[in-house]
Amino acid sequence: MEIINEYTSRVEELRNKGYRVKIEEYLRKGLWIFKQRPELFLLFAALNIFLMPIGGFLLAGPISAGFFIVAYRIDKGKFVQVDHLFDGFKMFVPLFLVTIISAVMVFLGSLAFIIPGIYLSIAYTFALFFILFGNSEVWEAMELSRKLVHREWFSVFMLVLALGVVNILGALAFGVGLLFTIPVSYCALYAAFDDIVGVN
Repeated sequence: MEIINEYTSRVEELRNKGYRVKIEEYLRKGLWIFKQRPELFLLFAALNIFLMPIGGFLLAGPISAGFFIVAYRIDKGKFVQVDHLFDGFKMFVPLFLVTIISAVMVFLGSLAFIIPGIYLSIAYTFALFFILFGNSEVWEAMELSRKLVHREWFSVFMLVLALGVVNILGALAFGVGLLFTIPVSYCALYAAFDDIVGVN
């Protein structure tokens, strides 16, 4: 509960004073994290590409969490092994629920003249992080992310857009480039959350 309250206070603080989204810095740090253990990230990216068409939303949350957890451990100088890539599955239910509920909210928002759907798709960018590192409940994590992103929505949108472009370029490289761009993108997103909110 102490961690949750700390993140709640932090989000309120950021809502009041604002923050800066440093896209280039996050991409550089994401690449640096990737370079520390490229074999782990390449392995998990290959598994991700293989499983996502099969598992879809069922596995999206835990797989994303695996990237974030390993990025965190590398960034903080902690021991890292293959098992850590699958730590997201230890929190399967909340990670699955936040992915599904977010998708439903975005879909419903898209039905309402599209713009609300676009807004929510960006607003929930950091929801998984609040579950992973703040032990938040599903709806609380979504609301914390929405409130945080709302303050600098366009800047976060530009970050997500930049990561999308990076992965499009990876896909154009005969698809093989995705093995590199997917983990770098996840690491960059972790770098963004750590810089803006902070990971305990």
